[in-house]
Amino acid sequence: MVTFPKLFRIILPFGPPPAKLYEGTISGNTFKINRITIGRYLFFPIIQGDIHTQPFGCSIKIRMSLHKIVIGFIILWLWTTGSIGMFSLFAWLVEPSVGPIFLPILGMFVCAWLLCLIPFKIEAKAATKFLSILLT
Repeated sequence: MVTFPKLFRIILPFGPPPAKLYEGTISGNTFKINRITIGRYLFFPIIQGDIHTQPFGCSIKIRMSLHKIVIGFIILWLWTTGSIGMFSLFAWLVEPSVGPIFLPILGMFVCAWLLCLIPFKIEAKAATKFLSILLT
């Protein structure tokens, strides 16, 4: 179900799907996999797991996170819109004639937060379901 990761993978949006849905590595008792993306979808979780032996089988502890570049971009976006929005809110509170310019800026903050959170949660739930079916 998991193939080796490639630096560049070309998958056409209307072409045949990849033979395996996930790519990643397994070394020792740990693994790191992610779903092979079709197109430019950035919110697929990177799944890291540790396998621990138990008296009757094993247990797997997984962690899901976004790619580091995506996290960096989201932090930059949220920091910029949040700080500008808060400064404009304070300016509006001090001088109401400025107008509520903070509303669209803080709206961009909320939209970026939800744009990151909702797709990640959906994909994390799908990945959890995939792993539970795969491992049972």
